[in-house]
Amino acid sequence: MNLKKLDAFIMVVEKNSFSDAAAALKSSQPSVSLKIKSLEDELGFELLDRGTAVIRPTSAGMLVYSAAKDMKNRWKTLEDELGEFHGTLTGTLTIGASTIPGTYLLPGWIKKFRNLFPKVDVKIDIGDSKKVLDHLQNHQIDAGIIGMKVDSRLLTSKSIASDSLVLVTPVGHPLTLAESPDFPQIQQYDFVLREEGSGTRKMMEHYLVEKGLLLDDLNVAVLIGSTESVIAAVEAGLGISFVSRLAAMPAVKAGRISIIDSFAPYEREFYLVTHTDAENRPLIKQFTDAVIAPSLQDERFL
Repeated sequence: MNLKKLDAFIMVVEKNSFSDAAAALKSSQPSVSLKIKSLEDELGFELLDRGTAVIRPTSAGMLVYSAAKDMKNRWKTLEDELGEFHGTLTGTLTIGASTIPGTYLLPGWIKKFRNLFPKVDVKIDIGDSKKVLDHLQNHQIDAGIIGMKVDSRLLTSKSIASDSLVLVTPVGHPLTLAESPDFPQIQQYDFVLREEGSGTRKMMEHYLVEKGLLLDDLNVAVLIGSTESVIAAVEAGLGISFVSRLAAMPAVKAGRISIIDSFAPYEREFYLVTHTDAENRPLIKQFTDAVIAPSLQDERFL
């Protein structure tokens, strides 16, 4: 069995498109079509229903798809175990992460991991939590790091780091000068916010509700698409905002912005999510052990 044929078939099923599958595989559409036609000839079944606008697997195709995913996972495990058999770990580890852990935590963890296993190549895929989970469930990545615990028998979640949502202001802002500001005072000032749908904004909305306020109670002056841009806007005096402490600390240490510590932060956890049937793969297990090793615990609360 040619694994490249299985790769092509799996990708077409997951993308519902020959052209999108070819792009993901960095191949040509005719090449992908030929691989799948060869696979169908080899197995003696039509695997794809090509008579509809969206390409879907046939009943036989669904069986092959499930088996192909299992074979790919077993092959990856075998490659890992053979590497350990020779006394070294090799291969490629693909990690998906949401923006905050992917930007502020993951690079340090990967550096420590590669210090231990320098022959392992690591790929990082940054996206929102939904994208990370979709890619994980489709076996497009090996592990995910997101800000939510997943309740699924197919996926395993392990808490690996903490963060908090904090109020940041320009240096010298009136809130920094008040001895004990009341939370409702934030309604007096312009706000800079992340765009709708961002994880940080959703956290902020939950936090406001706990404090008896709604988003509509704030004077929203600017909507921005990234946390770094929000911090730069706050520094420029466009308003105040709630952001991740992990993201805010470099700017605070550089004297660019201030944190209002008199307001209790809104805590959250980050989780390492893996497939239940793949968590014992040597590559994934070693990365998990490196991330949650005792020597890293102090860095979990930057």
